[in-house]
Amino acid sequence: MTDKKILREFRKARKKEQEKAVVRPAFTLFRELLTVITCMLCCAAVIIAAVLLHHKMSAVQLAALFGSAILIFVITQTKNILLLLIFLYQRFAPASVRSVCLFTPSCSEYMRLSILKYGVCRGVVRGLRRLRKCHPPNGGIDEP
Repeated sequence: MTDKKILREFRKARKKEQEKAVVRPAFTLFRELLTVITCMLCCAAVIIAAVLLHHKMSAVQLAALFGSAILIFVITQTKNILLLLIFLYQRFAPASVRSVCLFTPSCSEYMRLSILKYGVCRGVVRGLRRLRKCHPPNGGIDEP
């Protein structure tokens, strides 16, 4: 058998496994989504207050206030935003795209687990390294 035939058979078997069992985890980020929404509302309140008080503030103070509100939101919610994007990919990407991964767990699940285990910076770096390896002849079981 050639390498192409082996890979084709592997992908067929992987696709059948994924059809039998749901590989994607249940979405359990309700509290995190609530935190994101609360933080967005706080940032909006700061921006609205700044707009209403703009005649008492200089342009530099107003820009600093907007910038700090946005920066605080991004810093505090990066993990939740990344996990939400991974969930949306796992939920809505076509099965033909998701079943191409040669590893167990899949690359998106590995990224999710590594972000949860190691934090945003180290988790994203580990996940990107894994995505770089996701091509033949690599594959197999690889836990974060």
